[in-house]
Amino acid sequence: MSPPLATGPWHTWKASSADGLDGVAVRELLKGAVMRGYDPLEILQRADIDASVYGCTSAAIDGQALVRLMRQIQIALDDVYLGFLEQGCRLALEAEHIMCLLHADTLGEALRVSVRFTDAMAPDVGPFLSDEDGAGLRHTCRYNTIDGLDRDILVWIRFVWIYHFFSWLIGRPLMLRGLLVRGARPEQENGFDRFALFPCPIRFNAPVDALLYDSNDLSARLLHSSNTEYNAYYANSPDWSASHDRAPRWGERTQQAIVEFQREGLWSPTIQTVAKRLNASARRLRVALSAEGESYREMRTRLRGELAGAYLVASDISIQEIGMLLGFSEPGSFSRHFFSWAGISPTAYRARHAANPAKTAAATALLNVRRVVRHA
Repeated sequence: MSPPLATGPWHTWKASSADGLDGVAVRELLKGAVMRGYDPLEILQRADIDASVYGCTSAAIDGQALVRLMRQIQIALDDVYLGFLEQGCRLALEAEHIMCLLHADTLGEALRVSVRFTDAMAPDVGPFLSDEDGAGLRHTCRYNTIDGLDRDILVWIRFVWIYHFFSWLIGRPLMLRGLLVRGARPEQENGFDRFALFPCPIRFNAPVDALLYDSNDLSARLLHSSNTEYNAYYANSPDWSASHDRAPRWGERTQQAIVEFQREGLWSPTIQTVAKRLNASARRLRVALSAEGESYREMRTRLRGELAGAYLVASDISIQEIGMLLGFSEPGSFSRHFFSWAGISPTAYRARHAANPAKTAAATALLNVRRVVRHA
């Protein structure tokens, strides 16, 4: 029998055919509980979610329902990691974890305390921090999940928790420099983008799962200092599908889609191709970008040029090879295009900026997110 579950000031569940985590993903989130003998429909009911959403592609839950569902799974299993790990982590340990990091003064200190605590309390989790050449911190997350469970959705829900929790701690959205995600870009029939809430470039099919924090955030002071405040935060059912104060702009979504295509080797995707990935028509995308003062063609050129500049500053790869990496068949073609973007030749650009620590740090950070896979 399931242990008694907590109740709170929850709102009525609403299904949506166009937005939110669909029923298939909901089923995957509950699979760890099912494997341990719990009734997923009972957990959904206690989270105030209609059981008919379970496994249904045409139904979805919103960000507030997602918070309630995650908490009810955790409470039922007494496991922070939703039953995805062999040993997991009891909620009492999580409370101690939160209390320890709330005593920190700054976000950077809280991150280091959190990683040390997590590494000690859960044997199937191996987080660690590494400096990013003065540009920030890389928070690498390792989850050794049970065979048969969807590791990618655990990574996603943990990244969502990390982003929202540390944003709450400092009273504003984190200025993430990027995400690295080992899994492929998730797709739902209803077009909902699970990663849209993260206002940063995202690299899918990466070698590790990691969050890249901006150095400007690390000195931010914490605005909360007690478990009471933390529990009140969850009792109010925060919306985990929202990017705090606004939805992602069309320019941000378009830039992310172009970056993804360029990483796949398609360096000049048409606006029709990008619009299809964004579940929009080319006309709608063009009008939306224009309303934001953006040009699709200029954005595509700029993104390619930024990556070229990063390789010139933060690597010793030859100019000819950089051109080939970025899809130019001839060195002369790359040089001409780079000059039109930067107003200076690749050789001169490298000579001017390679010894600049700030430029090098920024270029290294950009490559960490957008580096092209080099094939033998």
